[in-house]
Amino acid sequence: MDHPFRSAAVGGFNRQDVLDYLEKTAAENAQKQQELEKQLEQQKQELEQLRRRSGELEEREAIFSRERESMSRELEQTKGVLQDIRQREKAQSEELTQLRQERDRLRARVAALEPDAAAYAAVKDRTAGMELQAHCRAHAVQEQADQQARQVRRQTEQWLRQVQQEYEQLRSQVESTVSHAADELSKAGRCLDQLNQMLGEQEVALEAVSQEYLDSDPEKVPAPVPLEEA
Repeated sequence: MDHPFRSAAVGGFNRQDVLDYLEKTAAENAQKQQELEKQLEQQKQELEQLRRRSGELEEREAIFSRERESMSRELEQTKGVLQDIRQREKAQSEELTQLRQERDRLRARVAALEPDAAAYAAVKDRTAGMELQAHCRAHAVQEQADQQARQVRRQTEQWLRQVQQEYEQLRSQVESTVSHAADELSKAGRCLDQLNQMLGEQEVALEAVSQEYLDSDPEKVPAPVPLEEA
């Protein structure tokens, strides 16, 4: 058996060797335990960092999701404007293509009619100027399109505000008219009640007059009694 113990003359191993071995083993175990506890603490800290990092990532994901939804709504709102801009860009591209074709024709004509290098260089400069002018014109058209889009947006907003104001005024007028009509109807109802009462009173009076007239009819008055001759 492999051990650091010395044999004693009586009783087996040397006692001091055994005690030293036990202390050494206990110290090694304590050191290993400290190392394990340190590793466990590091792992706990790493786990806590990972949890915080996961929470931060979830929060950032929620923020990105809200921003994406907001951007999607803005994108839907600007689709109409983008469609107009795309149409204008298409028209500008077609115009630019025509200008380039015209430039190519001019270059071909210059090459065929004026072989002189100096004249060709001058015409080439002119062609370059035309290309620059076309580019500037395209940029100006783009800027004009943007200005028109902004102007249309402002006009639309003004029109909406005006319609809202007119609607509020119309609603106020309608409410006032309805209130006035209700007052007039109430007045007419009171007048009609008074008229009915008056007609009722006149009908009673007419019946009384008719009865007096019937009572005073000569045909209903008894004839006088003839006198006796003397």
